[in-house]
Amino acid sequence: MIKSMTGFGRGSAGQGQNKVEIEIRTVNSRFLEVKLRGLSIDPNTEENVRNQISDSLKRGNVQVRIDLGNSHDASSLRFNRERYEIIQNILNDIHVQYGQRLGLSDLISVSDLLISAEPDNLNPDLVVQAVEKSLQQLNDMRSREGGLIQKDILSRVKILQETIDMVADSAADFTGERQAVLREKISKLLAGEALDESRLIQEVAYLVDRADITEEIVRCRSHFKQLEDYINEDGPVGKRINFLIQEIGREVNTIGAKSPRTEITGHVVEMKDQLEKIREQAQNIL
Repeated sequence: MIKSMTGFGRGSAGQGQNKVEIEIRTVNSRFLEVKLRGLSIDPNTEENVRNQISDSLKRGNVQVRIDLGNSHDASSLRFNRERYEIIQNILNDIHVQYGQRLGLSDLISVSDLLISAEPDNLNPDLVVQAVEKSLQQLNDMRSREGGLIQKDILSRVKILQETIDMVADSAADFTGERQAVLREKISKLLAGEALDESRLIQEVAYLVDRADITEEIVRCRSHFKQLEDYINEDGPVGKRINFLIQEIGREVNTIGAKSPRTEITGHVVEMKDQLEKIREQAQNIL
């Protein structure tokens, strides 16, 4: 089953002062982008966390927040005196050099001057465990949303298949109708003179060949089947689906350009509308 790239997961490990909480939020992105925030961790642990995420998520914009279990406790907060003094010196320099007096609130908020007390030795195993739990919850959410997207896209693929069948039926009637129209017009122009049947057949064949959309219909049907197969696959398929939608769009545009029938034009508009909705959904597919 396909997965959405949007999701949220929370996991924790440890107890009391050593409890670690991890929150992971993901949104759609062409590539895997991982950003870690909150509690600082050592480089080795950070590398392990990034490897966990890349193995599990494959693609998407990933925001990871690492906190202690008591991070929301006011007693764990302290005033960041060093940061405050640095900013004050910067404000004084601006006033002296440029004559512009700025206030502290013009640069930062009060929360920027508060920091949480961090443990001296954070257990890396707890971080890895919390990340694992968070990823599991996140992937469960992505799978649920992916199921809804899958259902929606498959329903639209069915509409596309039904519409291309109607296009094929309409195109099959074109030859006979075109011949009858041409016969009537030529007969009026000849005003009772004998009609050259061979010449009429040549003209009809030429017009029908120019408006023939058989190849495009065959390719569309093949692409629709391939789209169904992708949607029912496990693993990342979003990029392949986006590429396939572009190919289908080109075939549909060609059908609209080649066929002079108004009913086919209406079918082309319907297919374009469905393809655009599928494309929007595919942007969020892993």
